[in-house]
Amino acid sequence: MKRILLFIIWLGFILYAVFVAPEGNGSYLSDLFTMNHSDAGLFAMFSLLGVFPAVFAILLLRDDSGSVPAWPFVLGSFALGAFSLLPYFFLNKKRSRSNRTPDKLRKFLDSKVLSLFLLVLALGLMVYGISAGDGMVYQKAFLESNFVHVMTIDFIVLTGLSILALRERDGTSGVKGFLPIIGPLYVVTIKKGK
Repeated sequence: MKRILLFIIWLGFILYAVFVAPEGNGSYLSDLFTMNHSDAGLFAMFSLLGVFPAVFAILLLRDDSGSVPAWPFVLGSFALGAFSLLPYFFLNKKRSRSNRTPDKLRKFLDSKVLSLFLLVLALGLMVYGISAGDGMVYQKAFLESNFVHVMTIDFIVLTGLSILALRERDGTSGVKGFLPIIGPLYVVTIKKGK
């Protein structure tokens, strides 16, 4: 049932992005890519969507022993976010097989330094976005720009997927995952410290 629900969410997200989300982008998209006078809130959200895939690399590649390899989905998430990760969650089944992730990469992903770096980066972006951003500018962009609209919903879906990954991979109640990026990184960092 969970896999069917995730498939429906994935399909619904695609249909929503194509047919329901606002059509235009104005200058928001080019401003974000060129960092040209972009609102701090928009810039922070855009940047956090670059951090989230790194978090999923840590969550999913530490033990990539399921029925389908996680790495193509994680790699795709750097460009496509939840559009790329959702299929992994509904296609993958637990299997007892050897870990696909090479030892060197696994050691890098298990590094406490990497988790702490991503944690500090995410906190800094969130504080910057909240303190220097203009909520009205963000709201206007959300209502006018397809890119901003979809990236905001993508962030929410990624947060939900991180809750699911924490529960399935770490046996952690998903409550900690409700704090986007910071919750999952906190869980894996604390586990490394034990």
